[in-house]
Amino acid sequence: MPDTLEDAGPSTVSLRICMEGHANALALNKEHNQIAVAGRSLLKVYSIDAESFTEVCNMRVGKNQNLSYSSNDVAWSTLDSNILATAATNGVVSVWDLSKFGRQKQLLVYNEHERTAHTVTFHSTEGNILISGSQDGTIKCFDIRFDTSVNTYFSNSESVRDLKFSPHSPNVFSAVSENGTVQLWDMRKWDKCMVQFTAHSGPIYTCDWHPTRNWLATGSRDKQIKVWNMDGRASLEYTIHTIAVVGRVKWRPERTYHIASCALVVDYSIHVWDIRRPYIPFASFNDHTNVTTDIAWQGSDSHCLLSTSKDSSIYKHAFKDATRPALKANAQGASLGRHGDISFANKIKEYAIKSSGLSNTKSTNFISRRKSNMPGNIQFHLDHSKMYMFMLKNVNMASGSEFPAHDTTTELRVHEVFIGCARELLLSGRKLAELCEHNAEVSRKYGKYNATTLWNFIKLFYGTKHFEPPFEHRSSFSNQKNPISLRRAAQVASDWTPHDQGQEMNGNSQETQLEAVDVNEDGDELAVGGKQNPPPTSSVILSETQIISEITFDNFELLRNGFIYVGPADLTKALALPDTALHHDVQAVRSQLDLKASEHEKSPPPQVPSILKVSHVPPIPMWEPHQFVVDALMLQNDVGDVQTALTILIVMGEARQLLPIEDVVVEHWFHTYVDQLHRYELWNEACEVINRAWVRSVRQLNQQSTVMPTNCGECGRALGGAVGWYCDKCKSMQSAKCTVCNLIVRGVYAWCQGCSHGGHIDHLQQYFAKHSKCPKCGHLCAFS
Repeated sequence: MPDTLEDAGPSTVSLRICMEGHANALALNKEHNQIAVAGRSLLKVYSIDAESFTEVCNMRVGKNQNLSYSSNDVAWSTLDSNILATAATNGVVSVWDLSKFGRQKQLLVYNEHERTAHTVTFHSTEGNILISGSQDGTIKCFDIRFDTSVNTYFSNSESVRDLKFSPHSPNVFSAVSENGTVQLWDMRKWDKCMVQFTAHSGPIYTCDWHPTRNWLATGSRDKQIKVWNMDGRASLEYTIHTIAVVGRVKWRPERTYHIASCALVVDYSIHVWDIRRPYIPFASFNDHTNVTTDIAWQGSDSHCLLSTSKDSSIYKHAFKDATRPALKANAQGASLGRHGDISFANKIKEYAIKSSGLSNTKSTNFISRRKSNMPGNIQFHLDHSKMYMFMLKNVNMASGSEFPAHDTTTELRVHEVFIGCARELLLSGRKLAELCEHNAEVSRKYGKYNATTLWNFIKLFYGTKHFEPPFEHRSSFSNQKNPISLRRAAQVASDWTPHDQGQEMNGNSQETQLEAVDVNEDGDELAVGGKQNPPPTSSVILSETQIISEITFDNFELLRNGFIYVGPADLTKALALPDTALHHDVQAVRSQLDLKASEHEKSPPPQVPSILKVSHVPPIPMWEPHQFVVDALMLQNDVGDVQTALTILIVMGEARQLLPIEDVVVEHWFHTYVDQLHRYELWNEACEVINRAWVRSVRQLNQQSTVMPTNCGECGRALGGAVGWYCDKCKSMQSAKCTVCNLIVRGVYAWCQGCSHGGHIDHLQQYFAKHSKCPKCGHLCAFS
């Protein structure tokens, strides 16, 4: 059926079902006109009308309710519309008869699982048979005509998360487990599964059989949906990469290549995928305001999708109301490689093939173009892109000539600077001052001079004993007695030399007398010095040591190469006392003129008229150094150097708590920097950054998909023991031997997740260069 009929059908309908909790699962009866929803505080049946839902039955009534009413899953009998089954959080499997009244509706209670029951499902043709999977790793088969289970299947895994009967073989059902394995069981053979293989690198939460083809879809915590061809030995056909952990998958009726999925966390939307184009959803439903817990298509109607969510609502989604992400996606993209090359991809517009015979070329192209641009049509999976690659030449920017890459005169490329800094910057192991000094040298080595200055500032400010946290502001000279300032003023005054008696200052003659005073807490004036020669009117500077140790200021615009520059104009402004504030203490300045030694006098002449008298100095605003550091880090990030910004935060240690920076910004920097390190395959550096992180979401990056389940290559059983490749069932170490040379592998071991056979990586590389099938069992292994 073509997809051009997507706009047909009713509109989307929703209903809020419970104020106390939400539904964990849903199920449809055989007529597809009623829906059962179950949760920890919910077990109801609703009729599905054209424009609404109507409550038919509420089975959580009465006062004597126990944990057997708290449900994880619900299933409806395929033959009797009055029979329901639920799997409870305490391991109880209950059978319900809707034709009964009151508490008699709970027809049977099977309390045979030792832990939580995750899933329950009825046989597709035998209405009295149902199976359940539990956290205890067992699968129970029940006949509702008996009070106890008739069979128990041991999966040899920690937990069974989902069970589904095959529509192609009525006695075969699939079971998926938390160890990433898929098992196929024949109900008549309870001692051993038919097929077992590792499908995912993390727990598998859901599975679903294709209605017409022998395909099994699985969804896992590794954020992937995989489609397996179960004809013969299981083989991977398609893989869909999602943005979150996959919670449910359902094949779409009457659409061979369409499958719906919902996430277990993070993503609230329901996506319908075309497995032939797995990189972007074919359609999306964005109606829920919380995580979707279960989904189901309404019978054979491919235009109506039912869903429950943690927002305590049921939705009947109409396909015509779905959004089409492909229509809003960017049709082109670019990426920068680790060697400076650029890849560019753009969408290719396809037009229909012209028919033979005479025709109007313009009208044919116009019609073809309209057909190819129709939203949601059957051409969705045919859209493709073209890739272009641009290599960066090794060109000297000064002369324009090319030279070899190892020439030391070559200007370093951006990726070389990033890789070099990532490998040489130290994050810990030394004192803060030593780390800053080392990292400043590394930054200078790779031409990052702004980062060098910032590292030196961090060293000077946070790496000294005088500025250990918590930081305390130093008062200015005008607010309190400061003996150090007096001594410094006297020392600087002794260095001034009358080299030009005819020089004027601010337009005044040399007789102008200035009196420097200090004001104590009582308002009394303290004489600082006698008459002496004034400083020259040329530019004067304040050293870093004087700034940090004695002077408080709020204007950082005059910072040049670590010094405060004060020119004649600035000095004039500073001396305009009636209307302007004195922002800089001019007592501690020194002449920067290049004077010869012969021109210096050992002591200044007596009674040098160089005293500045200030009757009243307004309070000087405090300089906030921590905010200045944050602004500098934000600037580094804005210019694309998140590496320096984040590395400084890590190196600062506990002192970073003084910085007024948001946790969301820091978390974004961590994820960005780790992603950049992964792009350049700097795995060790990325792990070190993650280990040094104090943000929880970043520290959990190393805990995702770090366990690789392995199976025995002889019997297919999962290897869960502590002794490497030793199989408890076979009592042998055959899986530890190389399938090529038949010797035990010592060192790097490579194996196929499909057949579990492997060996020395060098031997496998040589073998698969000429062959495509496993040397031991003939499995079509995918070696890369």
